Amino acid sequence: MSFMATSSVMKLSIATISTAFITLGTISTAQAALINFDTDANGNPINASSLFIESTALTNLYAPLGVNFSGPGQLSGGSILDQLGNFGVNALSGSNFLAFNRDAILSNGGLPTDPETISFADSISDFSIFASAGESSTFQLQAFDINNLLLGTNTITTAFGEWGELSFSSSSVNISQVILTEIRGENAFVYDNLSLHLQVSQFPNLDLC
Repeated sequence: MSFMATSSVMKLSIATISTAFITLGTISTAQAALINFDTDANGNPINASSLFIESTALTNLYAPLGVNFSGPGQLSGGSILDQLGNFGVNALSGSNFLAFNRDAILSNGGLPTDPETISFADSISDFSIFASAGESSTFQLQAFDINNLLLGTNTITTAFGEWGELSFSSSSVNISQVILTEIRGENAFVYDNLSLHLQVSQFPNLDLC
């Protein structure tokens, strides 16, 4: 699937959808969020640089949504960049994406390299993100529960300049974090349009007599 074919994917930077239903006194709320790295957690536009040396690693920008990012070191990890950084691929939506280059350096001395860990304040039921590079690349997603036990793995290979979707779903709400890794050995690659679903159950005071 090329980025041209998927450029019509929702351009909302963050979309939250909630539905509720009552079953035997239990209210379950399904919440969906989409992050495309063009706005922050409050919907404010991100004016991203196209250069790693002018950027820092993404960490807690989306913490208000319960989503945190971290790389292999305290200052390292993917950085939000503008697509003008000569990655050989345009952003899937908007003009920003989460970018990596194993040969680059960030403004604070960190390295924009993987593996990238995305953790969730509340466990989620499913997760997806799109990956691409200027060369053919292979990407791996690993999903873990709150006890750091591996739930499953998803691996895809993308062609030159094409976007592919990494995803993982759980039959229960128990995904606590995912780890993203480019495993073919390419130096530069990007991710865009992260989406997740959280199922929240509450037990109100209902008189069922």
